[in-house]
Amino acid sequence: MIRLLTDFSPCIPAYGLALEEVVFEAIRNGGNDTLRLWVNERAVIIGRSQSAAAEVDQSQAKALGVPILRRLSGGGTVYQYPGNLNVSLMLRDSRSLGGVKQTFRSCGEAIARSLNELGFTITVRENSLFVGEKKIAGGAQARRGNALLYHSTLLVKPDTIPMERLLRAVNENYRPIGVPSKPHPTTTIAETTRRNLPLEEIGRGIIVEFCRLLHNSADAGNLDVDERKCARKLATEKYERVEWNHCR
Repeated sequence: MIRLLTDFSPCIPAYGLALEEVVFEAIRNGGNDTLRLWVNERAVIIGRSQSAAAEVDQSQAKALGVPILRRLSGGGTVYQYPGNLNVSLMLRDSRSLGGVKQTFRSCGEAIARSLNELGFTITVRENSLFVGEKKIAGGAQARRGNALLYHSTLLVKPDTIPMERLLRAVNENYRPIGVPSKPHPTTTIAETTRRNLPLEEIGRGIIVEFCRLLHNSADAGNLDVDERKCARKLATEKYERVEWNHCR
């Protein structure tokens, strides 16, 4: 049985990232496999091996009140906001999904299938989902032993702050340090379908397809007191600190 955690109310980004790490560590130590659907307040999230200065216009981020945080997994930079839906899958044993490339494909295809009935075609390319030549989701992974953290950010609705104001990779003169971001033109489900679909509705389809992928069922769960306490502590001691977020 997969533990299902859903929260469609935007959370403080440092807490959202900290909670992901806390649950991942719990799974490594024998906890239940978990599928988490969640939403962040506005934040620029950089990959673990990226440079904040190279990836983000920090003066713009400060002026707009958008924090810059470093996540646990690798990959490129993403702008998150309440019109995104974050999908996080955490498994004790990743071998059921294969290696890194196979996991990106299998999980990407599951998300794509969940959106088929909306009437447009999504293709999976490496760690990303595309509608035509426009990106609609990107994914990243972290692995510790056999344990897997896969997460993806799905663009459901546009934001009033365009990512071009924040992300250097989508502008000229981008000079990455460490792992580069791979910019593409983007779109959202709302722009593609011209429908304002609730995040909860999108999430229901994703849950169904991930259960099919894993040949398992999902049971709605809750965070326990220790998980919440550990996440608050980790947010303060790690994800809110300059030493972590700007260490490169």
